[in-house]
Amino acid sequence: MKTSYTVCGICEQACGLKVTAENNTVIKIEPDKDNAYSWRDYCIKGAKSHLALNHPKRITKPMKRVGDRYVETSYEEAIRDISSRLNRIIDNHGANAVGSYTGNPNGFNFGGALFFSMFLDAIGTENRFWVASVDQNALHVVSENLYGNPWVSLQPDIDHCDYYLLIGTNPQISGMCWIGYSPDGWKRILARKEAGAELVVVDPRKTECAVKASQHIAPLPESDWALLLAIIKIIFDNGWDKAPAQYLDGLATLKQLAQSADLPSLSQLCDIPQDTIQSLAEQFAKAPRAMAIGRTGVSQGRNGVLALWLVQALNLITNRVEQEGGIYYAAGILDFLKAGDALFPPSDAISRLRGNKNIAGSHSIAELPDEITTPGEGQIRALIMNSGNPVISGPDGGKLDAALSQLECFIVIDHFQRESHRHADWLIPGDHFLERTDINPLLQALSPTPRAQMSRAAVELPNGMRYEWEFLRDLAIAMNKPFVIGKKWLNPVVKASMKLATWTGNKNYGFSPLWLSRLLIRSEGRFKWKDIQNAQHGIGDLNTRPEFGALFEKVTTSNGKVNIAPPPFIELLKKRLKENPEDTSAYPLQLIGRRRMKMMNSWSVETSMTGMKDHEMSGDTIEINITDGEKLGIIDGQTVTVSSATNRLQAKAKLSKDIRSGVAVMEHGWGYRTFDPKTGEGSYNGGVNRNILVSNTDLDPLSRVPRLNGTRVKVMSVMEA
Repeated sequence: MKTSYTVCGICEQACGLKVTAENNTVIKIEPDKDNAYSWRDYCIKGAKSHLALNHPKRITKPMKRVGDRYVETSYEEAIRDISSRLNRIIDNHGANAVGSYTGNPNGFNFGGALFFSMFLDAIGTENRFWVASVDQNALHVVSENLYGNPWVSLQPDIDHCDYYLLIGTNPQISGMCWIGYSPDGWKRILARKEAGAELVVVDPRKTECAVKASQHIAPLPESDWALLLAIIKIIFDNGWDKAPAQYLDGLATLKQLAQSADLPSLSQLCDIPQDTIQSLAEQFAKAPRAMAIGRTGVSQGRNGVLALWLVQALNLITNRVEQEGGIYYAAGILDFLKAGDALFPPSDAISRLRGNKNIAGSHSIAELPDEITTPGEGQIRALIMNSGNPVISGPDGGKLDAALSQLECFIVIDHFQRESHRHADWLIPGDHFLERTDINPLLQALSPTPRAQMSRAAVELPNGMRYEWEFLRDLAIAMNKPFVIGKKWLNPVVKASMKLATWTGNKNYGFSPLWLSRLLIRSEGRFKWKDIQNAQHGIGDLNTRPEFGALFEKVTTSNGKVNIAPPPFIELLKKRLKENPEDTSAYPLQLIGRRRMKMMNSWSVETSMTGMKDHEMSGDTIEINITDGEKLGIIDGQTVTVSSATNRLQAKAKLSKDIRSGVAVMEHGWGYRTFDPKTGEGSYNGGVNRNILVSNTDLDPLSRVPRLNGTRVKVMSVMEA
């Protein structure tokens, strides 16, 4: 019997885990209650995570396509064939003929993420796409424009706040995390509420959090910007602003625009009464300590950047940034503002067809299908997909699926062959966090107070399997590309370290993620490497009091001030204020998403479904307001057709009082197959893929995020459709 203490690798909460294994098989996962930093967010996803290890459909050996089936082969053959094909494509068509897509799980695998980035740097491609373009790109755009760096993530000082304004976030289900995390955050907010703090939740649905709020505000989807601008206007008009003007540039521009806006029009746009907005503005401005937080729900619509910008502006003009009870920048095990640019150098790459600059180093997934199918210089002919399922998680999946079938070379790295992988030429095994001994300094750098913890492998890799980082390292060397910081002459050094690792039997003696993370942590000097190694439950105390003031010293804009009124944002805001009301007659409802505690997007369905009860399998349900149902002649439980301008699907109607009128709700992450590569058989995981209704051209113009929250739909009985 072996007991290991590690860190959960499913989400940013990074809960401490106690894992019991026997005969290289995990038999039990529990929260590590000796972890002083994080374990109280432990959930069923972590408890079931080991079910992927021995899943009958798990990929544990490289598999190459032979006709309509896949056969197991060696890493040597895989690397030989893939390196030859990629080099041939690069030689004939240039480095940008090789593209990449990076999915959510890769972000929680430090070695896989770092070595994948290094591999792409080595081959020189700028055609990089990633999952952030379906949810978090808006934050990167706002951060870069306001603070000069796309990696700014501000933490909430939860334990000292008197007034919480939570917009488009449901931390009871998703955790208090989004490019940053606050362990046990939701329970700490509730404790503050119990002590007298006000909690206001803004969401078109009465979420699990909204039920427990002091007040629930239900605006129309994609209208948060109008609500926020109205609040800002009222604060300026009444002289309640307390902006730290010495740190801000463009304050007068923002103030003039806000005060010139028409309050009744803004009220009509978000469908919230003026007296409610007036009350919100006064309460927020006059609260002793307050914070406004906007997250995923806000960012997944056509106005995500506007809304997240105005969230930041509201905090700034009321002096809630770098203040107790507000939001602040925290440097943890690494200072992410330094490490982010060092590890992910800024890029000005422009997409070939739509002419868009990339965001935080990658292009929008909405652009990928056309980049594959449209001939010309820079056309993507080969793609490496690392732990992603964008046919399901992205917009208009059918178009992307058709494009993927046209690739000359398609390589997938993952645990399973999912819907997005069915045209792959090569399937390469992905390693599991329970099989890794490492530390993820980038993820732990997003903690609200300094922390550090090693992940300890609970079990060994399946016999003969390599870590993802090993495969990527070996592939770059086989292609004779400069794997290490652009210097091909260092490849022999990497090879020598590989021999040392083989000779000693310890992979980490070679050029490995653990070796690189050790260098990063030592360069920062906050923790000693030996102390981290010896602390099996981690180093860090969540009760450490936050330190304030760092952000304004680290701003990297041209004049060193926070740019509170970026011209592109101002221009788009003026455009929105002048727009005529949208014609909603053809598609009267707006579709928004939701998630379940047991689900992690689309990449944990294979394990999440185990033990699920029938009432929890609701991926085929569309929830609408009872009044809307009556108007449309829809009855509860009826099979309906849901249509958008892009596509249509069938679902089961659920009438509810928890959804505001004009809104429809469907869960994401369902409606795809997991294949057994050896037989070619695919089994559906339940539900329908609601994202097929979403366009890949109707996007937020600033972040290029599709309208996953906001797409207009109509719901009809099957007989009418």
